[in-house]
Amino acid sequence: MNKLKFTHTAILLLITYMGTVWAQDEESEDGLKMSHMVVVANKSPRPIKDVVGSVVSFTADNISNIQAENFDDLLRFQPNINMESTGSRFQSSSINIRGIGDNRVAIEVDGVPSTDQFDIGSFSNSGRLLPEIDLIKHVEILNGPASTLYGSDAIGGVVAITTWDPAELVSQTDGNDFYKLRLGYEGKNHSQVATGTGAWQGDAFGGLVSMTHRKGKGINNDDFVDFEQDKLDWDSDSFFAKATYATTNTDLLTVTLQSAKSSLKSENNSLLGEGRQFSNSTQIDGDDETDMMRVSMEYQFTTGLELFEDNVLRIYHLDSETDQRTVDYRTSRGTPVRQNRDFNYQQKILGMEFNSFAQIGRHNLVTGIDFSQTKTKERRDASQTNLLTGDVTHTLLTESFPLRDFPNTTTDELGIFVQDEMELDSNWTIVPALRFDYYHLSPHKDSLYIQSHPNSEVVSITETALSPKFGVLRHFNNNVSAYAQYVRGFRAPPFEDANIGLEIPLFNIRAIPNPDLESEVSDGFEIGVRQGQAGQHFSTALFYTRYKDFIETKANVGKDPSGTTLIQSRNLNRAEIYGFELSYKTDLQYWSNSLLGWSLETNLAITEGNNLETDQPINSISPAQAIINLGWQNPNKKWKLNLVSTLTNDKTRVDETEAEFYKPDGYVIFDLLTHYQLTKNSDIRFGIFNVTNQEYWRWQDVKNLDPNESF
Repeated sequence: MNKLKFTHTAILLLITYMGTVWAQDEESEDGLKMSHMVVVANKSPRPIKDVVGSVVSFTADNISNIQAENFDDLLRFQPNINMESTGSRFQSSSINIRGIGDNRVAIEVDGVPSTDQFDIGSFSNSGRLLPEIDLIKHVEILNGPASTLYGSDAIGGVVAITTWDPAELVSQTDGNDFYKLRLGYEGKNHSQVATGTGAWQGDAFGGLVSMTHRKGKGINNDDFVDFEQDKLDWDSDSFFAKATYATTNTDLLTVTLQSAKSSLKSENNSLLGEGRQFSNSTQIDGDDETDMMRVSMEYQFTTGLELFEDNVLRIYHLDSETDQRTVDYRTSRGTPVRQNRDFNYQQKILGMEFNSFAQIGRHNLVTGIDFSQTKTKERRDASQTNLLTGDVTHTLLTESFPLRDFPNTTTDELGIFVQDEMELDSNWTIVPALRFDYYHLSPHKDSLYIQSHPNSEVVSITETALSPKFGVLRHFNNNVSAYAQYVRGFRAPPFEDANIGLEIPLFNIRAIPNPDLESEVSDGFEIGVRQGQAGQHFSTALFYTRYKDFIETKANVGKDPSGTTLIQSRNLNRAEIYGFELSYKTDLQYWSNSLLGWSLETNLAITEGNNLETDQPINSISPAQAIINLGWQNPNKKWKLNLVSTLTNDKTRVDETEAEFYKPDGYVIFDLLTHYQLTKNSDIRFGIFNVTNQEYWRWQDVKNLDPNESF
């Protein structure tokens, strides 16, 4: 068995230059304050001590301090929150929270939802698009079901990303403008990054422009394996512009334009000779491109109406396209051939959202309405060329190309919600909330789909749902609070499960729609305690979530009278996920004055999950993990050092009823991060990751891999 370790010792160097002088040069201590503000739990700012639920927050300073270059880096020190990986050239695809991932986690950028993840077969995978890390002011992650405020996509949690405004950047300087240049190099994949940002703020108008270029290669582990690795060569460019206009002292209009393009060329050597599909392949090359553009308008305004005191209106359009091309050189019955495959996936989202915030006596009211229309289409093409005769066929494995795997689909979603934070007295607050969702999925059979699947029926789906929430918050004193909550989660059947178009006569397989497919529902229960004071902060949470009608995609449901195997998405009756989370951070000077400048942070998560239908574990859950971060900062704050230890348990509970999977051993790795402030407007950050060169595999990267294959 050949196995590739996840990574070896890697070095990261970042250099930042500010074109203006900072108004202040002190590191924020929000992480040690119960007054730290978060938005995601209530859609309006609240001190963390007043929040019902478990929230993880990253500021721009946090992102810089952990030297994150992407979301995989951002989450590497957060147990129970992971980037999901395809384990192939397609790399990261979505975010997993407490064992729930894919499109069951809502991802928003400035309130605008991200595109959906979709994959089919071995040559097609479109991941969820995330913004350039340099654009981010803060990231907030709400753990667990959150459909009451965020709708159908939030059955697993919410990732809310907020980008910089011009005024926020300029406020960090002594002038009216802001300039920043950042250069970086990462040794593990030879990647380079250059980012330039400029911002200006006048009395009423403000503007921001940022551009980032990245390029790099795949992780090089040639010294540690006895087979040829995949080779990657990628680059990306992003452009971001934001204009603001203060119409009055309280009203603000914001227009945002964001575009990103990326390309990746790959030599997929690890697939060669593996399994039935690639046993005769001698060369597999990939050429992947992704384009994304977002345009949004947001208007923050106040009125004299008691129920609509502060308001936000948001209108947005998101357009994304993924094109992936694969060239597979192989032998077919002794004849050399070339197979060309092309996968195209497009998604357009048009939407609006209106939220209103009011304080009436002891009631903090949040009401909202949101609507979105998503148009999704996909196309696959393929051909096989006989390299001896030049003959070309567009039929592979009895599939005739081009084809669609599902009909072009329009999805309309409407949500209306209300939440009331009722302060019963100075110690007790209750938080009831209710949301109504309307969901309509409409397929459109065009000529290509009919040609691809002449015998396939398609179904429309209309669903409505009520998602209640009830929370209780208890303040014992200024430093200690506790909460308990119940939240109903909801997820309507998505397009790829409602109508699957698949028919392969060679293997006697046919997919059929499921007109009786039900929405997924979850019931989440959580209790937690927080304690915070000068110098230390502690929080812990216990959670249990019960799932009903979980959708199993492309399940084998038996044979029809002719003996054809039928594939259909179906509902599973019951599943459960439960666990424990703990976080503790302290300035060690709090315990002894001799430890001035030293700090300690610990995060721990243990999660388990079971399919109650089969009495088998849920494979999407990561093993138990603890993160220990020991930090030091010299008195003049010129130098900062952090030694971060990651302790991960073995992955032993795996459902292998249908296939055997590789189960990685536990591991302990150490990362050393340094920061030196050269001047008031420039610094250097340097990181050595996996200091001891430990061989390890992350479960989310290998969870779908056969233990007998090379990876």
